[in-house]
Amino acid sequence: MKIEIAESLIYSYLKHNEGCRFVQTNWMTSGKWVITEYEKERARLLFNKISNSNSFTGIFKNSSFEQLIKQAEIDILGINTTENTIYGIDIAFHSAGLNYGSKEETAFRIIKKIFRTIFIMQTFFNEYEKFNSYFVTPKVNPSTKKLIDELMVKAREVVNDDFITIKFISNEQFYSKIVDPLIQNTDDEHDTAELFSRAVKLLKLDNRKEKIKTISPNNQKKSKNLDNKREINGMKIGQFVQYSFRKAYEQGLISESEINKLQNPDYSKRIFDSNFEILRNKNRDIKDENGRNRYYSREIFCGNYYLTSQWFEKQWDFLLNWVNKIGFKYNDTTS
Repeated sequence: MKIEIAESLIYSYLKHNEGCRFVQTNWMTSGKWVITEYEKERARLLFNKISNSNSFTGIFKNSSFEQLIKQAEIDILGINTTENTIYGIDIAFHSAGLNYGSKEETAFRIIKKIFRTIFIMQTFFNEYEKFNSYFVTPKVNPSTKKLIDELMVKAREVVNDDFITIKFISNEQFYSKIVDPLIQNTDDEHDTAELFSRAVKLLKLDNRKEKIKTISPNNQKKSKNLDNKREINGMKIGQFVQYSFRKAYEQGLISESEINKLQNPDYSKRIFDSNFEILRNKNRDIKDENGRNRYYSREIFCGNYYLTSQWFEKQWDFLLNWVNKIGFKYNDTTS
């Protein structure tokens, strides 16, 4: 069986850096799966929105929505169950640099792959809310990268959805955002099935005095990119929210008065920048106008309420200000 080192790299990255508890390489659909029109609806609407935009007219050429998701395949698929988030990553490892023909053809092919991965995830993982579609490559010509980056800006404007994140990661960013953080996080891991991690450990065994000091171009400086997801005690925002609400309530730090305020949409928006009230009575509907579940439905918080599951990186400071205000103590080990 052929082993792809680049796919092994992303497998380990999703597992150790993005907290995905399920990761699979070469993910493919089964012809036996039944997909309903309801499950396709969200992805189909996005497909039509993109197809009708001025920036991407004709990007799918003669391919219909059904053709795009038929026999779907994603290089590496990851699921972070605590954050209710899906990652779909395609990676291309070309020693001479990314090339699918002309730079225009290459750029549009990358954008099309990113869009298609969103459609696939929304269709086959319809119960999830947050989708991350990345295309990753270690090397691409600067002029081609410039064109792709310009198209990515337009793509984000067209998608315009806080629940969808799209990225093109290449060149220096490939090392600073993918390789370096992974190397820093795998010293204590011992899964022999992770080819890339094992290769890194092999190189680190080299104790020659004049050994090469860098495994990646940016190994000398600890990666601290703005795009890196913040963590506290190893927990990303969704997991930390659930943890802090459980513990704070157990410790008697969330008063009845505060619980009443947390059910108020205006208070929730002002204090947490949330588009949904933080707490909703368990007897009320927890879906929005589109029928999407916006609350953690498997657990009751603060005695009688569902806790909203809609949390984003931009809300960290709002959340921590509130946690500090009610007097909940936690050990902040954010890197």
